[in-house]
Amino acid sequence: MIELIFRIVFPLVLVGFIVIIFISSLSNKNPHHTFMDFDTFLKDWIKDHGVAHKEEEYFAQMKKDPSGALYMPLTYKGAKIFIKWGFTPNKVSYLNLIFSFFIFYGVIMAGEGHALDLRSQQPYYGIWFFALGFLVLFTGVIDGIDGAIARLLDIKSKSGAWLDNVIDRMSDILLLVCLIPGNFLVFLNYGLDFTWMIWTNIFLIFLYEYMRARHEGLGLLETKPFAGERVTRILIIGTCFLIYGISSFMIVVTDWIYPSATVIWLNSHYAATIWCMLIFQVILLGIMAISSLQLARYSFKQLKKMDTTN
Repeated sequence: MIELIFRIVFPLVLVGFIVIIFISSLSNKNPHHTFMDFDTFLKDWIKDHGVAHKEEEYFAQMKKDPSGALYMPLTYKGAKIFIKWGFTPNKVSYLNLIFSFFIFYGVIMAGEGHALDLRSQQPYYGIWFFALGFLVLFTGVIDGIDGAIARLLDIKSKSGAWLDNVIDRMSDILLLVCLIPGNFLVFLNYGLDFTWMIWTNIFLIFLYEYMRARHEGLGLLETKPFAGERVTRILIIGTCFLIYGISSFMIVVTDWIYPSATVIWLNSHYAATIWCMLIFQVILLGIMAISSLQLARYSFKQLKKMDTTN
């Protein structure tokens, strides 16, 4: 009964929530809304992150790095589209959470085929990771769109920021624990189980985000980004899922066209299915461990300075 609910009812409920959010937004639809330009948007973001005194320096830097050159323009343009369709920041945050639950559901379903035959059955499950990888990357974009909407409409609020942070932490958990039911990090042939690494990464992510939140709560508003930021984590997860999905896709297509030729993909596909998830967890563990140490050192040093000046 529980399995039936999860397989059929759960995704239908998620679809229902998405439909409700879209329909409820139509009454606020405004295709002719005017917005601040991107440079003003970026400078406002810099001010909100406690570095108004270094605005020009940070502005010049962000225009060159991937965040300011790629991610921020995506959230800016995406926010304008969502605003014209009547979405509020909170509704976009809810969409982010719903999509995270879809990823959680999809990975568990695809995981049922993880240990099946690599030549035939497994790829038909693994191919879903191709779509899931893009959905992970999409959630990374809309994670910034809710804040961008609040900025463009000048409706930034503490309650909205709190909701966004809570949903981000829920999403962090969902995108990692979904790997456990499918035993993606269990290697029966070698008698190894690396599931502990998933829990360790969740711990490090929460430690990193807690330190950031705590030092802001103590009045240290200037933030310094490190490699362990959420956008990096999303890129790592999305890339890993895409590698798994693309490899499965090649097996499926080859099997349709010329079944006996699937053997040419078996070695690479074995590596993708067996080692990809472990490599992804190892990389994430390294990044989060180093970033947590860097953030701890930075926060403690800056708070000590504040102690001496107060």
